[in-house]
Amino acid sequence: MSADTQARSSGMEIAKGIASCFALNLLHLGIAWLFLVPARAWDFFASVTVVLIAGFGVLQLVYVVPLVLNARKKGRPNFAKGMIIGASIALLLNAACWGSFYWS
Repeated sequence: MSADTQARSSGMEIAKGIASCFALNLLHLGIAWLFLVPARAWDFFASVTVVLIAGFGVLQLVYVVPLVLNARKKGRPNFAKGMIIGASIALLLNAACWGSFYWS
């Protein structure tokens, strides 16, 4: 395989990792939304929703770390890099939102 083809291939693997991480983040927030819909006042569903949204960064580690380790074990280091990049972007955006909420 030529160097150009290999560079494109690694770039696509990184993009797949980022897209996969964002898709999992959307699934995570979709599940939080499903718990929010039946919530009336402050009950179990509202509590679960708060945990899913407020603990986004910590809960993201629950599904990203095993996927990264599995990808590296299967010989897909660029996919693992993409997952780490996607998780980092989501974590930084979440921190910025919480920071603007806290200091406003």
